Amino acid sequence: MMTGPLFTIGFLRRGYSPTGGVEVYLKGLAEGLRREGHRVVLLGTEEWPMEEWPGGEILRCNGQSLSKYSAEVAKLRDSSGISFDVILSVEKVPGCDLYRTDEGLHAAWLEQRSKYMNPWARIFQKISPKHLEKLRLERELFTASSTRRIISLSDKISREIKNLYGYPKERITLIRNGVPSRAPTKSDERLKARVDIGIPVEEQVVLFVGTGWERKGLRFAISAVEKLNAEGYPNVKLFVAGKGDRRRYASPCIRFLGGVSKMSAVYDAADIFLFPTLFDPFPLATLEALSAGLPVITTAANGVSEIMTPGVHGEVIAESSDLQALSSALQKWFGILKDPARSDQARSDCAKLASKLTLDKNLRETLTVISEVIAEKKN
Repeated sequence: MMTGPLFTIGFLRRGYSPTGGVEVYLKGLAEGLRREGHRVVLLGTEEWPMEEWPGGEILRCNGQSLSKYSAEVAKLRDSSGISFDVILSVEKVPGCDLYRTDEGLHAAWLEQRSKYMNPWARIFQKISPKHLEKLRLERELFTASSTRRIISLSDKISREIKNLYGYPKERITLIRNGVPSRAPTKSDERLKARVDIGIPVEEQVVLFVGTGWERKGLRFAISAVEKLNAEGYPNVKLFVAGKGDRRRYASPCIRFLGGVSKMSAVYDAADIFLFPTLFDPFPLATLEALSAGLPVITTAANGVSEIMTPGVHGEVIAESSDLQALSSALQKWFGILKDPARSDQARSDCAKLASKLTLDKNLRETLTVISEVIAEKKN
């Protein structure tokens, strides 16, 4: 228990996904802050169950649109009777004290997404009211007069905030996500997990985790595994944990797991983590996979790639659509995993990398920034 002053911290999150990485992170952070003696209040929408927020203190907001949510938050800050020391947001709500870039920059995402769209789709994206609203709020958010400090999840996002919006570099703090530390999966644990899930002995499992399948590049993961199947690896299957339109992504190589509340057994059962994302600031799933000792094959658009060493922790592919590179990387790593000594070393290296980014480390760094913001407000 810390001996300093206790803070009342408001968290802004619109919507709720029971298996979402942002929700998992926020609950972990809030629980850690509560253990330190701080008061944590969620300004959330009706979707978030009260029992799923540490302490159960939720102020309900209208989440019909981001603008309405933003207006509701401003009203509640004045009328709730709660004296917030700091407001931490993962939503693009101007006027918060501290913004965490879990979603990355919408402008950067739209630019990246447009590379994979036909001309008509690009036009509709440019005139979409939803995107225009989000871009307007993002521009307002990233002004020094609107937001006191930014917590960036990756170096890439830090550069984009400065280059696209001119936000002061000295007010951006890099704090990467953290996960609970764990040992890499042992062979007997892997065998038990595979039996429990019903995986045949001869089957090799490539794991993909996440919702928002378009952004996370599921179609490229499917194509890469289908290519691998056609090139002499018929026992390789793609396991997909997360919710989405299964009909749109149907393939003989896929096994859909749906939303999984306890992912540890799924990581234990897998061989390789494949995540050819188009855009992802610093996804928890990638860090969790590394923590379980899984080699990760991902793209340079994944913020976790900044801490990876290709050939040691997996591979980093330049573009999501490079199916040859993805397929070749899978072949290479299945070859490495066949050798027990090399497999043990690779799994140990992956787990060791993830162990440097713990949830406790993230909590300490975040609490330091919160304290700095509160001190700035008092001065």
